[in-house]
Amino acid sequence: MIAFAYLMDQGEAAWTQPYYSSYLNRYIISYRRPIYKDGVMVAIVGIDIDFQAFIDRLYANPPEGEHGMVILSDTTGTVEYAPDKPLGIQLADKDIHIRDVADKVAEAGQTDNMMVTYDWAGQESIAGIKGLRNGMNFIDLRRKPQIYNRTHKAVMQMVLGLVAVCILASLLPIYMINRLSERLQRVIEAAKEVGEGNYDIKLHDTQRDDIGELSRNFQAMVGKVAASQGNLTYISQHDVLTGLLNRMGLDKEIADWLQAHPDSHGALVSLDLDGFKLINDLHGHMAGDEALRTLARDLVESFGHEQIIGRNGGDEFVVFMKDAEPEAAQAAVKAFSNKKKAFTYDGETHSFSVSIGYTLYRGDGMSLSRLFHQSDTALYAVKLRGRNHYRIYEPSMESLNRTSLGFNLETITKNLPTALLVTEAKKDGKILFVNKAMLDLLECQNVTEFMAFTEENQSHIVCACERERVRQLMEQQLLEDADKTYSVTYCIRTAKGRRKHIFSVWCMADNPNYGRVFYATLVEQKFLWPFISEHPSEDDNLV
Repeated sequence: MIAFAYLMDQGEAAWTQPYYSSYLNRYIISYRRPIYKDGVMVAIVGIDIDFQAFIDRLYANPPEGEHGMVILSDTTGTVEYAPDKPLGIQLADKDIHIRDVADKVAEAGQTDNMMVTYDWAGQESIAGIKGLRNGMNFIDLRRKPQIYNRTHKAVMQMVLGLVAVCILASLLPIYMINRLSERLQRVIEAAKEVGEGNYDIKLHDTQRDDIGELSRNFQAMVGKVAASQGNLTYISQHDVLTGLLNRMGLDKEIADWLQAHPDSHGALVSLDLDGFKLINDLHGHMAGDEALRTLARDLVESFGHEQIIGRNGGDEFVVFMKDAEPEAAQAAVKAFSNKKKAFTYDGETHSFSVSIGYTLYRGDGMSLSRLFHQSDTALYAVKLRGRNHYRIYEPSMESLNRTSLGFNLETITKNLPTALLVTEAKKDGKILFVNKAMLDLLECQNVTEFMAFTEENQSHIVCACERERVRQLMEQQLLEDADKTYSVTYCIRTAKGRRKHIFSVWCMADNPNYGRVFYATLVEQKFLWPFISEHPSEDDNLV
């Protein structure tokens, strides 16, 4: 009934999928074709084929050994029709998984020079496919390692057969014998190379005979396997975001160079992007990704394509300078540290800085792990001193690493109970940095909520009634007392509408990335009241 409904709807001949006929008491497939008269369908004729008998004959003589199998499948190449499962079973249930798409299966079924790739019990396999008129496919599935072995065996058998023929047919010219032997020997040697994992073979046999056809098909197959291996190797050793080497690729490239040049000098440079978490919090992770890509391009541009450059993970990068003497290494690191760095995202340009630690390789056989330890130690020493600088490794840093390096600037600002605020030293200066205590003071859940509430402007933190007074103090410092530290009291409004009285201390300083900035600490006055004889109430205006 399904076939008749299809013909009535489509008006074209069609094969049915295998089904069980209770009338015939067997599994069959049917071919149905409409009959037209004067453009009108007047009848449907068809023929039923004993599908059970067909697949029984197909599977009556399975291939010997475990190197391959012949499968009757559906159009997608993912379902097998077998004598015990005439309605089909998923190949995945037999641990056979197709790698290519269904469109390639259909295309391969119409040609003899295209293979489809499968995974069979964890081994990469290839299949030749022949499409049938009923929409099904014959699939000849073979494991690749066994293909190489069988190819080698077949070639050897061919050699023995040709030798026997040459003995019997002694009238054949000696030149022809030698020529055939040379061509076959090239195929044999190529098969051995592939068996040992070397895919860089070249068989340039243009003869229009069986050996030439064998050579060309074998060359094509090896090319496909080599391309797949090359892609996997590249992906496993490169960072997707930046295109640089990843940690695995870095270790391999540097280790290979050290092994090949044990007596040469070099330098291992470790660096990371300062305040990367703040970039993500303020502008989003896509902006952070663009900052990392920009830093990667800057490294390649500054140090050169000939050096080993990679992303160690997160916001950490590594440069190994080959054949670098101490003076040259220091000059290159210093130049990169002083270089202006900025990335552009969503039409806005944002400056950033990096911290750099490096160590020297003096041809003394120092291990790669030790080099990484020393450069990382120097990097943390830079972070401890405020970042945006560079330092070379010194043995004295080892004790610092075990004690003081436990508290870097990020850890301190995150846990310090006093609110910290860094802004541009301008009338309506943009907010550049806040710590967690500042978020808690304004009752904000995160930096994004804080920036939305304040509109990224320092004046919006102060209550409207006191903004002019605070602004005049800032202008006075900008014009007259640039080196003076100011203290002032004022009130603020929190994100939840509460009013708080604040005591603030601030000073102005020059920053290499943002120019003049204000550094301010803020604390609620109620924490100072126990030390003051008289204090205002929560609703008093401060003067």
